[in-house]
Amino acid sequence: MSFRLRFALRFTSAVAVILLICFISIYFLYANYRQQDFYNRVRSEGLEVYRLLTKLGDKDQGKSIDIIREVHSSIIYEEEIMILDSNRNILFSIPEVTDISNISSMFQKINTTEDYTEIIGDRQYLGLYLPQPKVQIVISGIDEPGLTRLQNLKLILLIVFAAALIISTSISFLFSIQVSQPLLSLSKQMETTSEVDLRKRIPENAAFSEVNLVARNFNAMLERLEKTFEFQRSFVHHASHELRTPLATMLSHTESALANRLTEEEYRIVLGSLKQDQERMIELTNSLLLISQFEQQGFDQSWPICRVDEILYDKISINVKMFPDLGISLVFLNTPSSDDDLTIKGNEALLKSMFSNLIRNGYYYSTNKKVEIFLEITEDKVLVHVETKGEHLNEVEREKIMIPFFRGEYARQKKTTGAGLGLTIVQRILNMHKGSLVYSPMPNQVNRFTVILPKAKTV
Repeated sequence: MSFRLRFALRFTSAVAVILLICFISIYFLYANYRQQDFYNRVRSEGLEVYRLLTKLGDKDQGKSIDIIREVHSSIIYEEEIMILDSNRNILFSIPEVTDISNISSMFQKINTTEDYTEIIGDRQYLGLYLPQPKVQIVISGIDEPGLTRLQNLKLILLIVFAAALIISTSISFLFSIQVSQPLLSLSKQMETTSEVDLRKRIPENAAFSEVNLVARNFNAMLERLEKTFEFQRSFVHHASHELRTPLATMLSHTESALANRLTEEEYRIVLGSLKQDQERMIELTNSLLLISQFEQQGFDQSWPICRVDEILYDKISINVKMFPDLGISLVFLNTPSSDDDLTIKGNEALLKSMFSNLIRNGYYYSTNKKVEIFLEITEDKVLVHVETKGEHLNEVEREKIMIPFFRGEYARQKKTTGAGLGLTIVQRILNMHKGSLVYSPMPNQVNRFTVILPKAKTV
């Protein structure tokens, strides 16, 4: 079932239920009002007849009763009145009767506390008891005008109900078309969007704020997808380029060695060059595998507690052995109040790889081969500042520095074996540990990379 039809049916059903409740209420309220109004008229008629009877004396009583009967018999349609004294003798009746055996049971139902009412067919009966003279009065009649008006009201309500249903159905269909039109336009625009061209955006000019909200969220999703696809395309392009370069070099050296007779020393040079290219490919392949692996993993509550200072000391000692000309230091900016201030929950091997990448990145791209590490403790986080001297990154480079294979202008001028994946690996590992990496340019041409990790007691 389409949205338009479903909306129209539900709207019409709701209107029909509301109208039905209102019309039924009107009908029964009017029917009750008509009934009570007729009882009041009948009561007044009975009391008026009795009042006239009491004013009559014995003089010309028979003639006066005939006059009363003639006048009042036409006031109420098919009116019947019977007045009995305390001995159940008939004082007056319309029409004139002499036997009350057929309605004696009705007089027995009349009590001294309240009026007796009864409806038989269309005829309404009212029984009164006047305590002072101990007189019982039974008046009945048919409210022909009231019943006619009630039937007319029923017919009017049915006609209005049918007309209201037709009008509400038409309005609901028109309204559903108006409501669904922006959604249909939105759907058509979505159909034209594909991974080939994600730059198209849906205009946010609908009359309904909800539709504009959907369009806004869809455009935001397109922007995220565009960045993701652009990242993937860039990643594949740079990865293939980085792999192709050493492979082409290795192939060139191998063909040259096969085509020429080389001396032993020349063969050693060729093999040394091949080894360098192979090492570069191994490092690149391992980095790509690490990035792919980290993409699928997240924080694990079962990770053990690690001390940040111990991890840093371990990686400092290893990197000093790897790079003898590396100048590195570790300084505590504030004193921990307890050993717990230095603990984090994480994978120790991954954390070591992360800090190792940061230290090597600082060594490769610093101007003086010096790396200064500052450890800062806050209430719920551990901050590790890695500072090196060098040219500051510009605004564009700061936005792209975490992108795989991206290297700044200064880094491209340096002849290193890196492929531009170090900071990407650092960022992925920090994401797994609910941490973050922040770059800050400091005075005196100092570049600071700050690792922010939550303490073990806060995760």
